Amino acid sequence: MSFSDFSSSKRAANAPQQAPNSGGFSARGSDVLSQISDVLLQYQRNVGILEKIVQSLSSLRSDEELALQYKAQVDVIGQLQEKLTRLLQQTKKSSSTQQMAAVVKLQRDFERVQARALALQQTAAKLQLQATSRRTATVVSSSSTKSVSQNGNVQQVDSYQQIQVQLQHDRLQEEIMREREEEIRNINRGMHTVNEIYKDLAHIVGSQQEDIDRIETQMEDANANAQSGLKQVEKANEKYGQANCLIS
Repeated sequence: MSFSDFSSSKRAANAPQQAPNSGGFSARGSDVLSQISDVLLQYQRNVGILEKIVQSLSSLRSDEELALQYKAQVDVIGQLQEKLTRLLQQTKKSSSTQQMAAVVKLQRDFERVQARALALQQTAAKLQLQATSRRTATVVSSSSTKSVSQNGNVQQVDSYQQIQVQLQHDRLQEEIMREREEEIRNINRGMHTVNEIYKDLAHIVGSQQEDIDRIETQMEDANANAQSGLKQVEKANEKYGQANCLIS
């Protein structure tokens, strides 16, 4: 099981529908282990980006911007290494027996990725040394080597463009994810507003229904009184005759 699987399993273990196990992870311990797993995943991604940059260094003669990107990645990786080392040390001091097994697994994963990062930095140092040697040789090369240098520059531009396209693609994906998340939040807010409006309308209709029922009752009473009055008038007309009481 990789540390990415461990991070997913720890989140599932913290779900509300599962009761806590008295012999398992504590809530705080699970949160710390999940935090370590997340940082370790980010650490692995940055090492992957570093590997792409080092691969580009192997085909480039000189590129200051690429060198700056390499330096920036090394700095980020160093910060993540320090954070992971600190978190692992703190967790070891306060972990239970079962948590310690997970911490040891994360420690092994961290050391494996760290070894990979160190190997990449060593490779980059060799490539930079070779690039320096090639630049020195280019200064004293003959005119016949200028065409080879031009071909190298074409490869340099192609490799640099590929890296830029990959970085732009990654940034675009991050922007898309952020926009989707914002749209979902807006939809949720809109649904909440509509729900509140429906509740207000239901309350208004409910409060007015009593008035409508009372008016309807009064109209029925008035109609009954009118009918009763009409019958009384008709009886009076029949009793006293049409000469004395005429209904039009």
